[in-house]
Amino acid sequence: MKKILYLLVLASFTNQSLLAFELSEESLIKLAKKDSPQLDEIQSRLLEAKANYQMSNDNLSSEAYAGYNHVTTNEKAPVPFFPIYSPVNQYKLGVRKNFKYGLSADVSASVQQQSGSSANSEFDNIHTTIYDLTINIDLWQDLFGRLTRLRLDNAKLNFESNKLKSKIENKTFLVAVRRMYWNLVANAEKLKISKRLLTQAEKQAKDARQRKRNSIADAGEVARYESQVASRRGSVLLLEYQREQIIKALTDMVPQLSGKEIVLAPYSVDKSIFDVLACTQIIGKEQTVPYKFTDYDEVTGILKKIQKNQSQLDESYDDIDLKLSTSFKQIGVASEDPDGNGNLYEGSYQESLDDIADNDRSAFQAGLTLTIPLGSQEKTAQVKEEYNKRRLDASIKSTENNIIATHNQISRQIKVLQEVIKTQRLNSDKLNIRLKDMRKKFNQARISVSDLIQDQDALLNSDLAIIDTQLEILNTLFDYFTIFTDTPCGFNK
Repeated sequence: MKKILYLLVLASFTNQSLLAFELSEESLIKLAKKDSPQLDEIQSRLLEAKANYQMSNDNLSSEAYAGYNHVTTNEKAPVPFFPIYSPVNQYKLGVRKNFKYGLSADVSASVQQQSGSSANSEFDNIHTTIYDLTINIDLWQDLFGRLTRLRLDNAKLNFESNKLKSKIENKTFLVAVRRMYWNLVANAEKLKISKRLLTQAEKQAKDARQRKRNSIADAGEVARYESQVASRRGSVLLLEYQREQIIKALTDMVPQLSGKEIVLAPYSVDKSIFDVLACTQIIGKEQTVPYKFTDYDEVTGILKKIQKNQSQLDESYDDIDLKLSTSFKQIGVASEDPDGNGNLYEGSYQESLDDIADNDRSAFQAGLTLTIPLGSQEKTAQVKEEYNKRRLDASIKSTENNIIATHNQISRQIKVLQEVIKTQRLNSDKLNIRLKDMRKKFNQARISVSDLIQDQDALLNSDLAIIDTQLEILNTLFDYFTIFTDTPCGFNK
């Protein structure tokens, strides 16, 4: 029985080890690029923008159409000599196209086949064939395609903007993943310190209990050490809880981590800090804003073009419009009276084509349509223009300000944080010296246990603060990378 239990326990640990995943920054980035809901969402937005751009171009593509209509009626003629045609078959084929110069064209061929009768005549298989060319021209709003080309230009600019934004969003997501990784590293470093000091506190409490048994220490001293153990154990548990939160956030970003026991691969905080400092030196050499390291300036440039185009489009919303429609037709009719007595008329499709070739039955038609808005279009146009102006202005200004402020502040922020770390390390060094001295005094019964524990806690807090400041430096640089995505330094992976 014991052997079976041993095997079950061994199998359980084996399964857990198989599920363990040694996580490094490189492996995490690789997994994130491979499969992530956030990246899928970014890609879907880009595909939506591409589809919208293609749809705007589709409006100018050629379109073929065909139609068939059949009519049968038992209608009676109101007057005897008026013929009633039944059945009637109508066929139509055509091609239409919108152009970007404010006009559209429609070329079609239609055939009407009909039979019928009147009081004195019979009509059998009469054919009418029509070749039609219709051209519609906008003579005011979209003269020479002014508005159409603005809409097409904006559609193209929107797609280009979305391509750049997609690239930026991809980089921003990977930066967010790296943030979570370094949060996990910082948590691991804090856990190392906290667990080491918990072990120390447990040893001190054990020694105190031994001294109490030997009547050297009192119950108050033992309680104070045991209180320190409880406090530090609580800190360790809180850090372990925070670790689970970080892992949950990472799993949401990278679903492939789900179900795995995450173990951090060997890492070097000192090397990373060195890389960060090397990166800040490269950034610091840029006296002016390094637009070559960012795509945001191109985004703002595109937004300014979109804003200019949109303003012209909004101004035309309440304008009058004048359109010209012209139609050129060539008609052929096959309706022959073979007996010459007017009692029977016959025709065929081929005869209608021959009639087009032999006889001029062409027709021309032209018409003008004037549209004058009579409602509240003027107010609507003003609101639309103001809305688009403010919306695009806000986006342009916030982006430009963010670019400038991020670059101008990065070097100062890093320098301040570096000084903070120096001060914190100096503080920890001095607290170490003081703590050694305090232990001697405590062993000589010159200070209370509370004084000793107070200095131990101060050293712990100082060491933890160093880790927080190091993490803050990393996060500051990550903020920079979300704007200046192409910064050429080793830490910008």
